[in-house]
Amino acid sequence: MNHCHCRNKIKNWDTLVDMITRGLVVMTTGVAMIIVAFVTVYSIIPPTVGAGEKFFPTPENMFDSVTENQKIEPGSGFTFSHTSGTSQVPLMWGLHIIDYQQDDSVSITISNIFGDKFGSFVDADPIFIKSFMIPKVDTYNFDVENKGKNPITVAMMFTENPEKSKTLNDPNSVFHKSIVPLAIAGLLVIVGIIVLIAGIILSIVDWKKGKNQSRYI
Repeated sequence: MNHCHCRNKIKNWDTLVDMITRGLVVMTTGVAMIIVAFVTVYSIIPPTVGAGEKFFPTPENMFDSVTENQKIEPGSGFTFSHTSGTSQVPLMWGLHIIDYQQDDSVSITISNIFGDKFGSFVDADPIFIKSFMIPKVDTYNFDVENKGKNPITVAMMFTENPEKSKTLNDPNSVFHKSIVPLAIAGLLVIVGIIVLIAGIILSIVDWKKGKNQSRYI
């Protein structure tokens, strides 16, 4: 009887240790993922960047062609133009409100020199990216109107056939060296936090179960 009681006691103790350990393992995994994310971000910060300076890449780094910055007063508009070099390929285009403020809003209408329409959009975000198929080699106009109450400074960005873009495919480009690692780091932080919370919950549940089992040890 004593030998049987000892075996049960050891078995219960091992079970309790396993239950406590699995919560710690999950929490440690979550913390490790968050640490890796921050190390990744730190590794892409240029060593010359000081406190208060900006180091994050701008959306312009994702495009092959970027216009000059243009200031647009409230209720006014400006037409940006892009002449395509190929046809039957996607044209990825974007608009960046550089000095974005809350309640800023723009409308964008795309047409060619013959008046054919290729889409109209209204957006209130600082960065707006879309694409459409280029039917033929032509000049495409992007009429941008400031719908907000504040003057805005905007730039238009263009990339024809993004799948073959030098900017997006060059391993030494800012996109691959900064934007992709930042996206991965952001994903790691989100997943790491979820895993950490799951580990904490698991530890609490296991601790309560272990507390009940410890009465019989």
